[in-house]
Amino acid sequence: MENKYGEYFPKELMILGYNETTAMDEFPLSKEEAVSKGFKWEDTPRGTYGKETKKWDEIVDNLGELDFDVTKEVFVCLECNKNYRIIHNEFLFYKKLNIPLPRFCPDCRHSKRMLSRGPNKLWHRKCMKEGCQNEFETSYAPERPEIVYCEKCYQQEVY
Repeated sequence: MENKYGEYFPKELMILGYNETTAMDEFPLSKEEAVSKGFKWEDTPRGTYGKETKKWDEIVDNLGELDFDVTKEVFVCLECNKNYRIIHNEFLFYKKLNIPLPRFCPDCRHSKRMLSRGPNKLWHRKCMKEGCQNEFETSYAPERPEIVYCEKCYQQEVY
């Protein structure tokens, strides 16, 4: 463990399996790949199952019509069947924005958000403003319909 100052924590000190970390979101590996690179892997499923106190067919989407304390109930995820709870401030947020209670657990919601993001990649592009020859890297793929300008042309267009 010498000469490690300023480096990431060594793999030997990881307490979580690779599949339990956010590294899996950005750099997905199979179990075999992770283990071959010296990472731990967790096979035990996390969470509680079968302890829900409310069924989704008993719950209305309009939060103003709820006749029970949401924060005292246990819900079941419609995707993975894991149980989860909704905390008070989360409920206030949903109520303020008039958003129905989430039907998916936090882990499944996080996975859906990660899938809806663009790829973790940059493409080499040319400025689309007529007469500009600037080239740059952007997260917008060439086949996307958006107009992509270099910073200078964008600033001129906006201001």
